[in-house]
Amino acid sequence: MPAPAARSAAPLQPSSRLQYLPGVGPHRAARFEHLGLATLGQLVRHYPRTWLDARRFVRIGELKPGELVTVVGRVRSTAARSTRAGRTDFVALVEDDTGSLQCYFFGQPFLARTFRPGARVVVSGEMDPLEHRMLNPLFEVLEGEIETLLHAGRLVPVHALTRGITARGMRSAVRHALDAVADRLPDPLPPGLRGPDPRGAAAPGPGVPPLAEALVQIHFPDDDAALERARRRLAFEELFLLQMVMALRRRALNETGSGLVTAGEGRSAARAIEGLPYALTADQGRSLAEIVADMRREMPMHRMLLGDVGSGKTVVAFLAALHALESGLQVAFMAPTEILARQHGATLARLAAPAGVAVEVLTGATSAQDRRRIGARLDQGEPVLVVGTHALLEEKVRMPRLGLAIVDEQHRFGVRQRATLARKGVIPDVLVLTATPIPRTLMLACYGDLQVSILHERPAGRGRLVTRVAGEEKFPQVVEFLARELAAGRQAFVVVPVIEEGGRLEARAAEAEHQRLSSHPLLQRFKVALLHGRLKAEEKQRVMQAFAAGETHLLVTTTVVEVGVDVPNATVMVVENADRFGLTQLHQLRGRVGRGSERSVCVLVPSPGVTALGHERLEIMARTDDGFAIAEADLRLRGPGELWGTRQSGLPRLKLADLARDGALLDQATEAARAVVDADPWLAAPDNAVLKQVLLAGFREPLELALAG
Repeated sequence: MPAPAARSAAPLQPSSRLQYLPGVGPHRAARFEHLGLATLGQLVRHYPRTWLDARRFVRIGELKPGELVTVVGRVRSTAARSTRAGRTDFVALVEDDTGSLQCYFFGQPFLARTFRPGARVVVSGEMDPLEHRMLNPLFEVLEGEIETLLHAGRLVPVHALTRGITARGMRSAVRHALDAVADRLPDPLPPGLRGPDPRGAAAPGPGVPPLAEALVQIHFPDDDAALERARRRLAFEELFLLQMVMALRRRALNETGSGLVTAGEGRSAARAIEGLPYALTADQGRSLAEIVADMRREMPMHRMLLGDVGSGKTVVAFLAALHALESGLQVAFMAPTEILARQHGATLARLAAPAGVAVEVLTGATSAQDRRRIGARLDQGEPVLVVGTHALLEEKVRMPRLGLAIVDEQHRFGVRQRATLARKGVIPDVLVLTATPIPRTLMLACYGDLQVSILHERPAGRGRLVTRVAGEEKFPQVVEFLARELAAGRQAFVVVPVIEEGGRLEARAAEAEHQRLSSHPLLQRFKVALLHGRLKAEEKQRVMQAFAAGETHLLVTTTVVEVGVDVPNATVMVVENADRFGLTQLHQLRGRVGRGSERSVCVLVPSPGVTALGHERLEIMARTDDGFAIAEADLRLRGPGELWGTRQSGLPRLKLADLARDGALLDQATEAARAVVDADPWLAAPDNAVLKQVLLAGFREPLELALAG
């Protein structure tokens, strides 16, 4: 057909489909799409996962087993070998002036078309220690100089693959794509951040290498220094784009309508502070002052209160709410689940009693009569503190005098949610609470659009929390300790990582453990309950209420108990298969104990096959209860993807930037992004046209309102 032929003859562009790339075609292009790669531009951004160092050239006579080396020789002979399983393997005998080497390829008889006798080849791999051969080595047939190698004898890129795409095929496709479009790719970095890199590999910011050069070197680096320069350039671009999102959202949050002065004189808060059974910590006092200062500005507040486990965030949030209520405004406290909404409601009602403030709870389980009563109070603009889930954002819930929205950590609250609240009335102040200690670089990368107040100190009156690591062989002693604590009137948690038996991780299931502990001779006289995510909401609520009331002594649970559960009488937590959890998650879990005045103990029981690294991570938990130090260790050991779980607010995972080691690069990217937004808030300048296009293409959801104009 003439039309496709005309298209394939035209110069390829970054937007060209992969089927037009030499050696690909429609069938293989469909395979690439399984990796999310449809265009040449996407393919050249499919960065290697790692690089195989196949640069060490040796003579065949010097080969030693177990070393990754590269040899150059000529093909002496080839043969196809049939196996008993019906597979046909391929063998090529390669020789140089010191000896010969057998290259054995499983199930690849088609290589006979490549390894022709007399051809000069380069092969890279490890010698089989039992036989004088290489199994499935990297290889390349030499048709020119050795410096032009693509598949062997160099730093060889290792890309993520899918069925039907070989490593060799991926490398060839990437090389063709780079040759075709690397110089045509639009560079999202504004001109002031591009150009030659006069300061060498240490220069990460302005003056980074050209995009085309960086893309070629990230896939096929000339040497280690070139690879690091390319990585830093592309990592800087990733971080710069991310910080542009944060800077633009911060601008949008500050300009999305006008806010109100929401802080009163503070008489209600002062009375509430006097009624507390303890004095505020210095961190609490400072954070409250920062929040109130924001509330006294007409610009809407968007602040995060970051407090380690047990640091007293709820009290600070409540005192901020009293300021808004004193101004005659309404306050919404949003929790991610109905269980936590009801628990927050009970906690806030207890705090509010001395101040004479009524607290309403509005969830899916609220009766129709109470729903109408609460709805009427809100609709009439009464200054009410209402606790609920994100259902409070529904159209039918009207809050015309909403002045402050307090949002639990598990839901990001950005431009879209603020716009929803704006339709309910004025633009409210927003206070986001999180109990997850966040490393500085991760905070800047994921929460750069918020101002942050931090609580480090634990309020006075909290008992000491001790963490111990105990192997499975010591579990009988752990059960004895549990029984003694329960007999003394205390309560305890046992946490397991999965719900059902038979998981690939072979972790003990909550249901099986509940049955085992319930029937244990030392625990039979105590009431043991089960809590996991597959229970219906009403059942979860019943189980938690019974535990909070002291009717249940031991709660066997999954991580559904991780956040928000506050039972001061619980003094013991046992976490089984503890090495399956991240450090930050373990820190969150053990924060469920140690909330009363008694000494509490957290016992971490590793899996039977725990690795040395897994044991090291658990020992970090035993050495410190500083959540911020633990979060930094988790970031260093596991990386941001696993630490943070799914990326927040539609922001993508970083491919090359490493938040554990690229802190300085992130700082420079942040500074550069803020400078761009300060100079051109709507990215209207011609120099920023490509940047705006790339941002809207890659970050549509988080920037939908920030750049919509």
